[in-house]
Order: sequence, then structure tokens, then C-alpha cells
Amino acid sequence: MPGQEIVVPRAQDEPGESNPRRSNWTWADRPVVPGAIALLAALAFVLARLQVWAKGDISRFILVGRHFATVSQLPPGVAVSPTYGYDGQFYYRLALNPGNFSHIAYGIRLDQPYRFMRIGYPWLTWLISVGQHVLVPVMLVVVNVVAIGAIGYLGGVFARQGGRHALAGLVLPAYFGLLTSVSRDTAEPLAAVCLLGGLLAVRARRPVLAGLLLACGALSRETVMVAVAALFIIRVAGAARGREPARPLRADLAWVLPTVVFVAWEAIVKVITGSIPVLTDSDHNADLPFVAPLEALRSNLHHLNLHPLDQYTVWFLEIIILALFALAALLSWRSTNAPVHERLALVLYMIEICVVTPNTWGSLDADLRSFIEVYLMAAIILLGTPLRRLRSWLPYLGPLLIAALIVVTQRRVTLS
Repeated sequence: MPGQEIVVPRAQDEPGESNPRRSNWTWADRPVVPGAIALLAALAFVLARLQVWAKGDISRFILVGRHFATVSQLPPGVAVSPTYGYDGQFYYRLALNPGNFSHIAYGIRLDQPYRFMRIGYPWLTWLISVGQHVLVPVMLVVVNVVAIGAIGYLGGVFARQGGRHALAGLVLPAYFGLLTSVSRDTAEPLAAVCLLGGLLAVRARRPVLAGLLLACGALSRETVMVAVAALFIIRVAGAARGREPARPLRADLAWVLPTVVFVAWEAIVKVITGSIPVLTDSDHNADLPFVAPLEALRSNLHHLNLHPLDQYTVWFLEIIILALFALAALLSWRSTNAPVHERLALVLYMIEICVVTPNTWGSLDADLRSFIEVYLMAAIILLGTPLRRLRSWLPYLGPLLIAALIVVTQRRVTLS
């Protein structure tokens, strides 16, 4: 967007604060380094899960459940679990043929029409699978592993723009929920790449690229439109205050393109299926504000047991980490060099997660993967905040995040 808000200067060293790039780690101060580290870490995790839990069968990552599957009609070699399965089964079903809008196809029944809304991840998987069904289970994982590497690379870019060493950008792919996404073939990694890439394109004043990336993100996870809404709000506010022209600008393409693409796809799905996906999604995934988090806290506190380290304890650890990152980012509102639309996006995402259903909040085996945007926006703001203002937070954020990563990694390598 035009205006002073999107100019992101490199932070300067403050008095008494050393520049980490004047160290022996200068060679690693390139975004490609955290990108490579994140990619290799994701690959190592996948190989460990494939060997230990999946017993060499990568189709088990999909978690196709008998409730939604007709085993005799599934493509050959696809493992089926005796449960309801998980969201990955619907992404797999769409990746076999993104143009098939039938309620039942390839032996899998879709639970809700809103699955068609998140077509980006299946479409990309279908594209790189060149239509070969046997390749789809592998490519679903490949897309997510590469996306984790891309998040690390983009994290390095955000870190350098915030005046940090590029390796600080590893905080972005370090979100524990991404491990569950990679483990179960869901769309969060790809949507995160599109969101982060779009925000960087806005910073670089490349509105067409920003609009295209955000549009792709919105077709992977509709929550990317929250960031688009933040761009729109700041644009309208700037015009209302006379800081920007009221006439349409080229920079407006950053929010116009994803809006047009998102609405057009909703209309297409409506014509084909008779349902507007985003409305069916809100019917099943939204509730009154703050009801869901309060209900989840009440219920999980009742079951909390610090010994042993069970699902409830891990859930509280993850909630505490997410809350600390968000709080630290909000308290850095004035000191960060992150553009104002990114700061506003954090607030809007925090509001958004407070209206989702108790099922989303209370899920004990999803590792808060649906709340990834709150974490990412908070991390971006913190990367743009002077280090001296974060020293009281780092002793808590770092160790807690590492602890959560270790626990979740162990669980996903050994459990579904």
C-alpha cells in the first residue's frame, strides 16, 4: 500500500547493542541459510515419521478414515485407518482431480462443501503430480516440506529487514503446528508461504506480485483474507485522512486481486455445488466471540495433570507460547519497524481465532495449527523490534518454543 507505513528500513544498531552480523556468523547472514536449515529439518522429520510411525508407507500421512472412505473404490495402495481420519484425506481427494466437484469421488466422501474453498494445495499437488494418482501421496508431503524451507527463507528476509541476523528468521518455521500440518497433509505451510511472500511483496512495492501471492494463499486457506482486509482498512484510513489519493492506485492491486479471485472462486463453487463455501465454513467453524477459548480453557484445566506430560499439558504449553508471542508483539506495537498493516493484521487474526468453535480450540492433537497466522504475524513484529526491548521476553520465548518443538516432534514421529 502507498504511504509511509510500508517503508521498512533496516534497523540501525542502538547504543550499547552489538550488531550480530559483525561476528563469525556473517557467512550465514543470508536468507538461503535459514531456508536450507528449515528444509533439511523438515525432510529429516518426514523421514523419521515415515520410518517409525508410517512403517515406510507414505500414504499413511493422509490419514484416510473409514467413515469417509469406501475402501474398494480408493486408488490402490492407500492406507485406511479405522477412524474418522483427518483433513488430509479431503486434500488428497481433491488433489486426485481438482476439477471433480462430486460429493463422492475416488472412494472418499467430502464432509462439507467448504473443502472446495481450499483448492490451492490440492491444485498445486495435482500439477506437480502431472495427474498421476500414484504420485499424489508423495507430492502432498513434498509440497509441505518445500514450503517449510520457503518459510525459513522468507523468515531470513524478514529478519534482515528487521535488523536481525538472517538466522533469526528460523523463528517463523519453528511453529509447532507446522509439524502437524506436514504430518497430516494439510494446507497451512503453503498458505503461510503465500501470506509471507505477499507481505514482503507489499513492502517491496510490488502490488501485482503481492496480489497474486495473497490470492493463492486465500485459495489455500481463506484466513489469508484477514491480512488482505488489513491492507484494505489501512488504505481506506489513509484516503479518509487525506494521506493518500482517494482514486484507485496501482498499489491497490495488492488487496483488489486476492479479493476478486476469492469472490470469483466462491461464485464458481456456488454455481457448481449450490453452496457458498465460506458460509458453510462459518456455520461449522464459528461461534460467539470468546466462547470457544473460555470453554476450552475451562474444560482442559479440569483435566490438567502436570505429571505425566500428557496432551492437556502440551496444549497449555502451546497456548502459553502463542499468548506470550502475541503479547510481546502487542507491547512492541510502537517500537517495531513492521508496517502498520502487519500490526493491524495481528490484531485481526487474534479476533478471528476468538470466534472459532470450541472444537478448534479444544483439539488436543492439532497443535494449534489453525492459529498459525497469529504466531507468524507476532514473530514478524518481533523481528522488527529493537533487540534491547525484547531482552525481558527472550528467556521465556526461546526455551518454551524449543521445548514445544521437541515434544511435538517426538509425538508426531511416534503417533498419528
